[in-house]
Amino acid sequence: MVTAGRIERRSEPRFKAGHTVFVKTSHAHPMEAYLMDVSSRGARLRVPEAIPVDEPVKIEAPGLLLFGTIKRCELTHGAHEVGVALALPVEMLSELEKLNAAISAEA
Repeated sequence: MVTAGRIERRSEPRFKAGHTVFVKTSHAHPMEAYLMDVSSRGARLRVPEAIPVDEPVKIEAPGLLLFGTIKRCELTHGAHEVGVALALPVEMLSELEKLNAAISAEA
């Protein structure tokens, strides 16, 4: 698929997110970011500062915790747009959340 001059390489659909999140890396202070869209294996964010490619990141918001690695970082319209490959598919995260809730209930 070609979109606005770019070849679409994603094998899964992305869903618009539109949420403010916090991004943490091992080399910088936590920063507020805007989660633009997400698929089961990746996410796209707008961040105020560049994040190096291959940097591990943690993405947090109420009810959301994602781990991944920066795969691209481009300056776009005054902010940096980053692509994140998620360490665990989103479906697995919901299953882990259910398991964690069950374990907590037993304790």
